[in-house]
Amino acid sequence: MAFILWGAMGAALIASLAADKPKTLKALKMAGKRLWKITPLFFYVIGLTAIVLALIPPGWVERVLGRKSGFSGILLAMGLGSATMMPGFVAFPLAAALKTQGVSYAALAAFTMTLMNVGVVTFPLEKSYLGVRVTLIRNGIGLILAAAVTAVIALVFGEALL
Repeated sequence: MAFILWGAMGAALIASLAADKPKTLKALKMAGKRLWKITPLFFYVIGLTAIVLALIPPGWVERVLGRKSGFSGILLAMGLGSATMMPGFVAFPLAAALKTQGVSYAALAAFTMTLMNVGVVTFPLEKSYLGVRVTLIRNGIGLILAAAVTAVIALVFGEALL
């Protein structure tokens, strides 16, 4: 699968270069600069995650967020995701690390969906721009969508929610 994605990306890059070489090179330069800027943060968070996972007793993560944790594990994952703020490029490698610790796919879906769509930490800033009502509605919709996606993931992977 990765080869297909890399191939598609390469083909798109070649097509872009053929269509407008200066614009494509400018975009690649901008992307490289942005990647260089986020690299230290990426390694910092990955390192911090590794330290935290190393300090947690073996089996604890699986017990709390694994397949047998059921609905309480899902709720905990949703709560952690809602109350945490991190960019997606950090969240997904963290999810991969958590998967190796035995976290269920449903809990990972709950965590990442709420992480991206529900903002408890960002609520004060968001309400100053959008107002309390709109912010509550947006967060509520994000929570409902996260719950729906989590339920579908649990069904697809055969993980019990109760």
